[in-house]
Amino acid sequence: ASMFHYLATAKHEPTYDPDLAHISIEMYSRSKRVEHNWLTRFLSNKLEGDLTLEQLDLSKEVIRKKCIIGLLDEKSESLLRLERFFGWKFPTPQSRECLDRFLSFGWSNKNLHPLVEEGTIAWDLLYKQNELDMMLYQYAQLVFEEQRSLFDQAT
Repeated sequence: ASMFHYLATAKHEPTYDPDLAHISIEMYSRSKRVEHNWLTRFLSNKLEGDLTLEQLDLSKEVIRKKCIIGLLDEKSESLLRLERFFGWKFPTPQSRECLDRFLSFGWSNKNLHPLVEEGTIAWDLLYKQNELDMMLYQYAQLVFEEQRSLFDQAT
């Protein structure tokens, strides 16, 4: 949904498409332009063609072995983990304030848009197009919880 709204308004974006401003999210979700398991494709290095559970499993392995998971709905804890892992320091109140503004999504290209409600036709279509990514996200949430113990020990 975010990509749909972004591509309809981001004139600076090479894939900007002003025509998207004239269709509904449901129409977009039925089109060939809709995202289709982008993260699973990216992590499994299969950018084209049909995906299988094999690519999902490979993507899960990449997440488990190579990623520190951060979640938007756990921004503070996610940032704390990254600070600890990378040894980041914020020595002044101004530097911490800058970071806090960033975490509050105070950047210039934030794209506010209506949410797609679960259970709607658009939701179901988008889910179907991104089912492997949805499973990958649920897996990442589990890894986030498992990684908690790694960072709790660092305190």
